[in-house]
Amino acid sequence: MFYSNPGVTNRERYLYVKISFSIVFLFLFFVANKALGENVFENRSPAKGVTPNVISDLKISKQQAFEQVFGDAARLDPAMVAKVKNDTPGKRHYVDKDGDGKPEEVWFIDNDRRHNKNNLPILVKVIDENGNLEAGKEPDKYGDLWIADWNADGLVDAVIDYEDIDGDGDVDSMGMFFYDPKNGLRVWWSRDDGDDNLLWYDVDYVYDQSLCQYRTHFGGDESFCSFYYDPDKNRWIPFSENPFLFYDRNNDGVAEEVIRVAGHGNDIWSIRWSFDADNDGTLAQPRNFDAGITALAPGWTPAKTDATLKITGDESETMVIRGIPTGWVLNRKTATDYLRQITWGRVLLTWDEIDLNRAWNKANDTIDRWEGVIAAASLDTSFYMPRVGGPDCGPYNKRYELVLQPSAPNEFYFNPADYRIHIKYADKAWMDVDYDGDNESDMYYNWLDTDNDGILDKITLDIGHNGVIDDSWDIDISEVKPVPWTFDGLNSVYAPMLASMVPRKYLLNKALMAVLKSTRNDVAEDPIWALVQKNMENENFSGDVSRRVTNSDESTLFYLNLVCDRQIVTLKKLKAGTDSFWKAFYTARGKNDMESMIELLCEEFGVETPVQDYREWNDRRRSQPCRRRVAWMENPSSNWRWESEDAAFRFYEGHFDLFGKRTKQLIFPRFAEITKENYHYDRNEWGMDILEIGNSSGCGGLILYVDGVAHPIRIESGRDTPTFTGRLIRETSEEVTLEFVAEHIVSGKPYKVRIRPTAFAGREDCRIEVTVEGNSEGEKIEMGIGLTSLLQETFLFDPQAGIMGSWGFQNPEIGWMGMGVIFPADRFARLDEQPNEHRVVMPYEKGKPLMYHIQSRWLKGLRFSCCPSAQDWGNILKVKANQIKR
Repeated sequence: MFYSNPGVTNRERYLYVKISFSIVFLFLFFVANKALGENVFENRSPAKGVTPNVISDLKISKQQAFEQVFGDAARLDPAMVAKVKNDTPGKRHYVDKDGDGKPEEVWFIDNDRRHNKNNLPILVKVIDENGNLEAGKEPDKYGDLWIADWNADGLVDAVIDYEDIDGDGDVDSMGMFFYDPKNGLRVWWSRDDGDDNLLWYDVDYVYDQSLCQYRTHFGGDESFCSFYYDPDKNRWIPFSENPFLFYDRNNDGVAEEVIRVAGHGNDIWSIRWSFDADNDGTLAQPRNFDAGITALAPGWTPAKTDATLKITGDESETMVIRGIPTGWVLNRKTATDYLRQITWGRVLLTWDEIDLNRAWNKANDTIDRWEGVIAAASLDTSFYMPRVGGPDCGPYNKRYELVLQPSAPNEFYFNPADYRIHIKYADKAWMDVDYDGDNESDMYYNWLDTDNDGILDKITLDIGHNGVIDDSWDIDISEVKPVPWTFDGLNSVYAPMLASMVPRKYLLNKALMAVLKSTRNDVAEDPIWALVQKNMENENFSGDVSRRVTNSDESTLFYLNLVCDRQIVTLKKLKAGTDSFWKAFYTARGKNDMESMIELLCEEFGVETPVQDYREWNDRRRSQPCRRRVAWMENPSSNWRWESEDAAFRFYEGHFDLFGKRTKQLIFPRFAEITKENYHYDRNEWGMDILEIGNSSGCGGLILYVDGVAHPIRIESGRDTPTFTGRLIRETSEEVTLEFVAEHIVSGKPYKVRIRPTAFAGREDCRIEVTVEGNSEGEKIEMGIGLTSLLQETFLFDPQAGIMGSWGFQNPEIGWMGMGVIFPADRFARLDEQPNEHRVVMPYEKGKPLMYHIQSRWLKGLRFSCCPSAQDWGNILKVKANQIKR
């Protein structure tokens, strides 16, 4: 996230720091760093050693800046600040300013574990701007204004404004306002264009790149912009990100295309434009960009770095933020068509051939990049290209193609002869290979356009990157075809190529290995092939990287290509094979005709044609050792627990309880070790108990109805029946089933209910099977499934779909959560509402066990927790119900 320093003419950009160094120091620092194409700061962090009076001056300036935009809303009543600060953290204080019996504000101390300790206590004032706040209820994040005061000193430090533009009860846009000593009041303004209700995560009510980027959505159909407020113009001025655009082109909830437009006011300096070309991003792993361009404004040269592209109202849009208009930003709806027709000053194509689009050489930043592909700087003075943004993906294992002075809009093409997509008229095209992650070059590829027709037609290879060309070959260009710079255009050629190329390249590698072995028994195994066979495990790759690369088809193709090229060089150095063989072999190689290459190898060296066993080989290397993915435990007093890595449950005295997890893991095998504090509070790293049950069923507890009379199958206050016994029924690495037997349910009658919950690996629901024994002839037996009523909730009930659920809030420690019961719709009889719980009732037929499922989600445990709605939770339950039916 960057903004422009007007004092720096070459438009280097740097990040906001809470307390700035002196402008003179920054200017000198920029001059020293501009030759590197680097950004000075990549994370917002407080400066050290600033005197108290400077902090005081900054706080006053900050307060004044907030008041310019928010007026009285940003003035915190000192008496109220003192009252809230001195009361219990988390306690809600409601303010009815007009005496109509309905509060307009709620104040509280927010000491949530996500916040930085040095800013605690954080006093929060929420203003109900959509008129739905009730005493004793929570403010919302789709129409309210949240004002934060760090350390509760009475001065505003951050504001978040949530808006419901279309009135459908969920968030459509949000503004995160903060103060910057250089530019005054700033805002990250984001818009949920796809209506998936997922936007930005905050820590201390601001966005911090290192703490928030993983949990901020940055996906689907979404936009955001950066603005600062100009009080003289009474306008929000766009700068740096104007805008950042995410596009979900196939409606799968994942962004396949992302564009970052950088500039200031009406000027655009540069763009980045990336794609998930093979469409392998998923909802669980949504960031997987493969290729991108970096383009500098028309007229840019190393001697003229202040070139800009001027935008006008024709291709722009404006917003109104807190009643104040913004300047022009590129219109989302027309941005791609507009940018596609620009002739840029300089363009760099980057293709992530290893499929590892992460910050290069940053041990503390290992996430897949959300910004798209950020190219490293090219510092060759003849082929200079600055880095635009950061952190970049590094110099290694990425194919770079640089067009120095484009004479027309970008054109791209696919050449099946080297199975790659290229940009036309590249002045330099290269790939520096570091195969083992030691940050040292091992191989260097160059693509050449020998006849200057805009099509790359030759490859050279330098093994060892020592300046010696070890191999070169011509590329046939007769089958070249143009490719649009769109998701559909790229995906339509790249995805099928990837599917077909990997097994073909694997078979060629087998043939080459057989030939080398037949030629000389003492030929050493290629070190890259040895690494592939070891599933990429070495001292440089983390376990996560090794697994990622092993399980990627793109990575597999990348490494097989390296191995094949090296083995061809080895074979040539042995001076094996006739001249006619090599001529025919290289002709086939230039056409990517691997079948002919294999045939020629086998004929020339008298080896058998290799058997295609790619699928078996790949399955073996990607198979995971059998590991425990479910668990259970029993505590004293019949306190039984069971779990998958996705969800955890507890059964005690007939109540069904829920645990929320922050990450996928098994907690019960190490429960005593990892539970340092009371698990009813959010004080442990793994999560907490997320349901206050009281005298209710919990999530899925049972009620036996005999002739219409309800008999809860739980021990209620003042009773010692029913009685429960439990045992393990079945346990594998993939599922675990327990059994609880309830007796003495109905006084004087021999009813016995068997309850068998099962947790499944990879699932967050739990199946429960119920059998009733001891029922007498003539008695009408029904079974009810209960769901605890939450203090504040949206109740969800759809008897046709077979779902009963709620999305709600019990206390600030737990926060928001969803519960659900999925029951057989064809057995539904009625809904029985009770003061403390909802009950869905179904007839029970002897010999026909009742099967239902329970499920929950804890908002604090979700990766993207801002801000799913009750309707979203209901849709999740419907999807699960449909899956169960199938």
